[in-house]
Amino acid sequence: MRILILSIYHDPEPIPKTGELARELQRRGHDVTVVTAFPHYPAGDLYPGYRLAPWRWEVRERVRILRTYIYPYHGRSSVRRMLNYGSWMLSSIQAAWLTPACDVMYVWHPPLTVGVSAWCISRLKGIRYVYDVQDLWPESALASGLMRPGVLVNVLYRLADWVYRRAPRVLVVSRAAAQYLEKKGVDPLKISVANHWIDTAPFEQPSSRDVRRESGLDGKFVVMFAGNLGIVQGLETVVEAAALLRDRPEIAFVFVGDGSDRTRLESLVSQLALSNVRFAGPHPASEMPAFMRAADVLLVHLRRSDIADHAVPTKLLAYLAAGRPVLCATGGAAAELVQQAGAGVTTPPGDVSALVAAVERLAALAPDARERMGRNGRSFLHAHFDKERVIDGYERILRELAFPGTADALKAQGRT
Repeated sequence: MRILILSIYHDPEPIPKTGELARELQRRGHDVTVVTAFPHYPAGDLYPGYRLAPWRWEVRERVRILRTYIYPYHGRSSVRRMLNYGSWMLSSIQAAWLTPACDVMYVWHPPLTVGVSAWCISRLKGIRYVYDVQDLWPESALASGLMRPGVLVNVLYRLADWVYRRAPRVLVVSRAAAQYLEKKGVDPLKISVANHWIDTAPFEQPSSRDVRRESGLDGKFVVMFAGNLGIVQGLETVVEAAALLRDRPEIAFVFVGDGSDRTRLESLVSQLALSNVRFAGPHPASEMPAFMRAADVLLVHLRRSDIADHAVPTKLLAYLAAGRPVLCATGGAAAELVQQAGAGVTTPPGDVSALVAAVERLAALAPDARERMGRNGRSFLHAHFDKERVIDGYERILRELAFPGTADALKAQGRT
């Protein structure tokens, strides 16, 4: 197949899905081209080695990449975010003329505006596409506080209905998300629940560094959050929990990563004069297994909202791969996953007292009990989120869209 991948974020940005999908499909013999923006996530600054232009071609690990113009920004201003999303929506449509002929397109969402680009490109190139919905919009923008109810949000709701209904196939990360879209009028026959995946190989190799020793964490019980320090994560709750545990100096909270809310969180820690909270900053993906293995507990947290019930943050799979207990304060699908796996403890999002109690409970457990949670999580991951098996499903859907009727013919021949 000749496959076009459309995503506002791509390597080297710390959102690995489209990069891993592109490389794996290329390895399987498909001809893959990626259309994306100039890299700027999560801080909103253009990456070193790049400068803005109408477009730029490059090759990364044998995959052709077309980068088109974007207004780089990832802060708290809703107007500038709209400029960020809207500028790429318009510039990415150039891909219809700049990219080679293709049979099918895979589209990574968010933001919602990528759905408009996808529809335009599909019409201009005469191809069908699968629309992979990671976060529901505009619901997630409301949940993060980036937007408030009003005329613009009402317009975005109508745009979302238009985007979801026009996509030939829609993928979602949980059954709850599928049911939500069905209630909004999306044809249930074109919705599929598609698990995330993760490449576990980096987590199975020996650590390249001793993060605990380097960071002065020896002898500490380390609760670590690793990933985007954004608004939707609601991490002020974690800082408030650390404040309530300031008389437990053996417990340390560590934030690894960067994002639009980092400055505010650092300011809050400074105001509270907390010595039990550390910001380790961003690090390359290759170093994240070493950081995660330095934790006693890995924390996933989302701001309290209805939309959180539908989400399964991709960092959760990395946590399971690291073989450490998970403290999941999200509610909904992610919490159900942790409970089903027996991989840790769950608390309601935004509940400071419950978070404190969960940290103390995990700290009080015998080391072998925490190790058992870690093993449970890793076993569950291999059983349900194996990369090869999950991408088999993506490949099958792309083939069905590229060559309608092929799947039925193969099935009739007993070849699937």
